[in-house]
Amino acid sequence: MQRVRICSISLMLAATAFFLVISGCGGAGTPPTPQPVLDLSKHRDPLTNRVEPVLSDRATADPVGSVPTDFDYYEVDSPSVIEDPSRFPIFGDRFLLFYEGTDALLNYVIALVSSTEEDLDPLVIGRTVVMSPASMPDLIDNGTPIAPFGAADPTVIVNHSVLVNNPGRYQMWFEGTFGVNAFSLQSAILTCSSQDGITWTAPIFCTGLEPGALFGTVVRVADPSVLKTNEPSDAFRMAFEVERTDGSSVIGMAFSDDGIAWTIRDGVFNGPPAAPSFSGGPGTFDDFAVHAPTIAIEQDSLGNLIEWMLFYEGARSGTDNDTVIGYATSLDGYSWSGFQIPVLDPSSDLVSPPLFDSDDLKQPAVIQPNNYPGTDINGIPYPRFLLYYVGDPDIPGDRINRIGLASGS
Repeated sequence: MQRVRICSISLMLAATAFFLVISGCGGAGTPPTPQPVLDLSKHRDPLTNRVEPVLSDRATADPVGSVPTDFDYYEVDSPSVIEDPSRFPIFGDRFLLFYEGTDALLNYVIALVSSTEEDLDPLVIGRTVVMSPASMPDLIDNGTPIAPFGAADPTVIVNHSVLVNNPGRYQMWFEGTFGVNAFSLQSAILTCSSQDGITWTAPIFCTGLEPGALFGTVVRVADPSVLKTNEPSDAFRMAFEVERTDGSSVIGMAFSDDGIAWTIRDGVFNGPPAAPSFSGGPGTFDDFAVHAPTIAIEQDSLGNLIEWMLFYEGARSGTDNDTVIGYATSLDGYSWSGFQIPVLDPSSDLVSPPLFDSDDLKQPAVIQPNNYPGTDINGIPYPRFLLYYVGDPDIPGDRINRIGLASGS
């Protein structure tokens, strides 16, 4: 969900163990072996060579035809992307990008666009609302119903064991907000399913993640990221953000057999002295807060696990709380080891007119392309992964979020 921050970053990971961060490793995890450089290439306009978003707010994308009441008129945020090649014969698309859209009155819903291409050009499914407060149940707080306010921060997975265009093919988790005052909302994590990605079942509340006596200084649970595993007793993994009263955030981990009832695996709810699964490192770019986690599994051509990957939004201590995109790895998907420098920088703030991501970078979402490793018909290697992210420009008074894309070779 949208936050107001300002930002600056850098574009590479180091290839030696010197840059491995000891922080961010919760529990009994051990640091990974030295990682190769992650060389990220941002999506650019082929004619101007400018770094450009793959999805903009509707006011920018269609200044003539858009109106302030359009659900994504003001901003697009919080991407979640899946690749489903089996869709093509029926739907004519392959990549589905779910996102949070905000209108001119700052109401927000979850929407969808789709394409045959990772850069979403051309669109097959245009801007379509898939989850709004009208479809959400009331939150019951001590017997009192609280009306839904907004739907935010989606994470969507595809269940390949279910045939295309059959119920349960897609599953979504998202943050629902409840209340009437936008500055004092309560949050909860909900889940639902779909056969086509457009029409979804009535969402239900996830259990085990709701506020309670053990929360201590925790005020909000947000930004769920879910993966399906092959483990019978640990079928789903979730990384999520835990925000505290001082504004800092850490990342917790949970597991579930059915995607509804969750068990927290760490001490993230017990206040600062407890050990979260991942937190920022002292004196580094993420020492104040880590936000908006996204988890993924990197596999080889035979489907064997190479490592778990965690991308996240990191904020440094200080008055500006700048945010950048960080990266961590794990061998078990629970204990993480990070790096001392971020993995993705903002674009230069010296370009005129300013680039869309020349200030903050946030809300990463990563997938490993279905055709990696391999080469296309021209012999060009497919990217190792696709990293979608949110950026805002270095323009005073303009902090509009738009969605960009970086590919890793």
